Amino acid sequence: GNEIITSFELENKIKTNLLITRTQINQENINKIKKFALKSLINLKLKNSEIKKYNYQDNQVAIEDHLRKISLQLNVKKSELKEIFTNNKIDYEQYLNEIKTEFLWQKLIYQIYVKKISVNDDEITSELNLIIANNKKKKFEEYHLAEIELELDNIADKERMIEEIQNNIKEIGFKETAINFSSSITSINGGDLGWIKSSSLSERILTLLKEKKPGDIIRPYIETNKLIFLKIVDKRTTQNNQALNIEGIKNNLIDRKKKELLDLYSNNHLSKIRNSTLIEIQ
Repeated sequence: GNEIITSFELENKIKTNLLITRTQINQENINKIKKFALKSLINLKLKNSEIKKYNYQDNQVAIEDHLRKISLQLNVKKSELKEIFTNNKIDYEQYLNEIKTEFLWQKLIYQIYVKKISVNDDEITSELNLIIANNKKKKFEEYHLAEIELELDNIADKERMIEEIQNNIKEIGFKETAINFSSSITSINGGDLGWIKSSSLSERILTLLKEKKPGDIIRPYIETNKLIFLKIVDKRTTQNNQALNIEGIKNNLIDRKKKELLDLYSNNHLSKIRNSTLIEIQ
């Protein structure tokens, strides 16, 4: 479009990802993530161009929370984070602007599509009935999950992408691979999804998680136009001593469905912008 991505920005993006993932900055690692870093920068430029049409304020709470998480990941105080970037000759302001763009994009997609989201009542009722039936058990599982999400433009690329991601997970770890390659907003937090009750997960996901243990990565699956990897960071069994909050669980199910739809709208909206924009690589 009317934006450019400079070689400095690309170099900075690569070095930022390697720093955050605590990966050695060498030519081999640079070459490995260069293609994904460029794609990420293209998406950021497209998102930023769209965001400029609106007058949104930065989500300071979300930004500060994210910077705290990155500081913990690098084992430094939040006040020392900028200094770490400077010492590694990385532009901290570029990184900060990227984070701002991602959170503003979330807000934009929500504002545009929230009225178009329609949740299937029969589907919610079916899942709720299943949860009620399972709740008769004295114990239930909770999972701490992390994800890697890839845009799957061509189904023929599926096996190649799976192999490439699996190789990277073996070499640098799941969290680091999520930061470098995942297209989900959770990538900025290493793909972390936090603790999720089994009652809030779909039957499909529960089937994939069955008999898996912490550290396991479940078989990659396709959801709409995305290829998704899930890792069980940890799991625990909780005593079922409380009465089931039917209304609360129903609301959680609805929120999850809405999030899935918003993710779909986000990907589609970005694809439309990308397809209508001239992108030249020189």
